Amino acid sequence: MRLSSEDIVAVLKQMPSSILFKRINREEVYCSTGFEKTFGITKLNGLDESSIMFFDSQSKQKTAANTLPFYIAATEGAVSQQYRVQTQCRAMNCHVEGGVITTSEENWLVLYVRPDGSDLVANNQQGSAAGKHIVFNQLLSDFSSKLINASVDELDNIIDQALAGFGEFSNVDRCYLFEFNEDMALMSNTHEWVAAGVTPFIDELQNMPTSSLPFFMSHIANGLFKVDDVSSLPESAAAEKAVFEEERIFSILCVRIMVNDTPYGFIGCDIIGSPYSWNTFDIQYLRRIGEMLGNTLQSLHNRKILQKMQLELLEANKQLEQLANIDGLTGIANRRLFDTTLKRDIQRCQEQGLALSLLLIDVDFFKQYNDDYGHVAGDKVLIKIAETLSNSCLGSDDLVARYGGEEFAIILPGTDNIAAKAIASRILRNVTLLNIPHEASAYDKKLTVSVGLISQSNDALRSVYQRQGEQSAMWLLNHADEALYRAKNDGRNCSRS
Repeated sequence: MRLSSEDIVAVLKQMPSSILFKRINREEVYCSTGFEKTFGITKLNGLDESSIMFFDSQSKQKTAANTLPFYIAATEGAVSQQYRVQTQCRAMNCHVEGGVITTSEENWLVLYVRPDGSDLVANNQQGSAAGKHIVFNQLLSDFSSKLINASVDELDNIIDQALAGFGEFSNVDRCYLFEFNEDMALMSNTHEWVAAGVTPFIDELQNMPTSSLPFFMSHIANGLFKVDDVSSLPESAAAEKAVFEEERIFSILCVRIMVNDTPYGFIGCDIIGSPYSWNTFDIQYLRRIGEMLGNTLQSLHNRKILQKMQLELLEANKQLEQLANIDGLTGIANRRLFDTTLKRDIQRCQEQGLALSLLLIDVDFFKQYNDDYGHVAGDKVLIKIAETLSNSCLGSDDLVARYGGEEFAIILPGTDNIAAKAIASRILRNVTLLNIPHEASAYDKKLTVSVGLISQSNDALRSVYQRQGEQSAMWLLNHADEALYRAKNDGRNCSRS
């Protein structure tokens, strides 16, 4: 008995397996009831090759004409490859195998389309569930090990990998992570994975007001939002239904993520094109992924807090150190920092073959100034003098310090006697130009200063260091002080060395 083409179509259509078939060199494609059931197809108005699209499951690129399964089966006689198969109702990662069947009347191309994971569905349903559970635990273990020691910089990439791994394992169309802002008034899509042929929406889903989705928020606040069929949502979910339909979402599953006992956001996945009844294990698996991300985010959150505290402690110590080395009135170095710097610079300059100069500056008749104008005015004068001394020095290594009371000191590493005398003259001139009135002054009744100077060439400095050792700083200070004493005896408002 010979079967006609119509008989062959009728027989193959009734097959419970997921099958696509067509005549060679014809565009019209037929599918079995098993294919319709697998892909959620309830009504067919006829198929052709353009009705069913094939994508590379890795690159997500649409399959080229010469790599389509029907083409390979026709030209090579057989096909066995992985594809992302998309119909008008559903898309899934599938293994496609098949070839050419020859009949007495014509040749047919027959493809067996097996969704990934269907090989776990064996006669023993319990064994199938166990197999799926093993695969998931392997997936979870892989990403858990990556997340344990993940740095902040690595986290985004690992989350993307976890979403992709879970999305492909669950054969969903989209998998994503949303984060709430601090007061949960806004939520943003921070990570998204989409299957081949699926439109991403991450750019459009930023800073969304949570108040615009009240039905969703009321459920996710309790930990779970599950919709098998978006069309069945109640009227109270009209806003959510509109958003889902706009994105062609038919089924959606989301679970809350907690960090430090506070809602951080949620992880979710979508089915596009046809309703899907979420199983208990779907919910369990997504919850475990959410818990894994929540634990990692909490760990990073705690690490950030610890890092912030460490930075704050370092900053506090830095400020304390600065306070310990800075004069509270003038804002320049204090005696403590001066003593430390002078010892360091003496050793550095003698080791590097550099000259070093030291200036001691005293405000002339400052006691009388305080008596005549008051201590507040005296403090203002000291601040102005400190600023003028700092502006009179040019070297980046120079240090201006308040040595005590109305006395200041300047360390000039790498500065010889000639340059030091020029700086001293500049200081005398700049202080005079401040035009600070001082009735007790002999110089146009203006406030002035006196400068004592000591300069050491490298050879002289090395000799002093070798003779005096740790006392070298005191030796220089004594000589600078003697020079300052001479300047005062010579009438003040001058420098002596």
